[in-house]
Amino acid sequence: MVFPTYGCMVPGIVRRFLEGVKLEAEYIFAIATYGMGKGKVTQMAEAIAQSSGYHFDYVNAVLMLDNCQPQFDIAREKEKLPEKKVDEQIEKIIADIRTRKHQSLPASFMDGFGTWICQFLGMGKEAYEQKFPKNYSIDGSCIRCGTCAKVCPMGNITVEDTVRFSTHCTTCQACIHACPKHAIHFKGERNTERWRNPDVTLNEIITANCQL
Repeated sequence: MVFPTYGCMVPGIVRRFLEGVKLEAEYIFAIATYGMGKGKVTQMAEAIAQSSGYHFDYVNAVLMLDNCQPQFDIAREKEKLPEKKVDEQIEKIIADIRTRKHQSLPASFMDGFGTWICQFLGMGKEAYEQKFPKNYSIDGSCIRCGTCAKVCPMGNITVEDTVRFSTHCTTCQACIHACPKHAIHFKGERNTERWRNPDVTLNEIITANCQL
């Protein structure tokens, strides 16, 4: 399992998958990606697995770019990315997995505090996700190409004469960062800079979302 961290926690869409799936293998690993703080995300993933009847043999996290709007200045985050040495982190994890290393990832006091703050703010809860789309707006550069709807893992966006957001958002903001015209904005965003992982193509994201 490789998944992003949302608000120092396991994303709701990933949590529901982990709760409903039965993973069976000789060796199972979970890798969380994060931008600023990982919180207790790996401990949460391990707890979900245990309560669902399986466990992760290896758990780790990768510090990457934080592209969450509007909390971060994406232009500044891009500048800091080389300092994080993402490829080196991934190479180390690959080596660990190839040798079937067993590992948990402890959380510091500040990790736990970060998760507590996000939980206190209601992040990750259904009510928070339902209200999240109200922060989106569309400017006049929108060409109604439908990319936003295709990259949304929740089917939360429809594109007809206008772009409409429903209430079952997972807060991934893929629609913002994948829009070819940068026409989608988030309330309070610091700039119109966007970032999407260059190692994952737009077609790969769309194809993954079209699976039954």
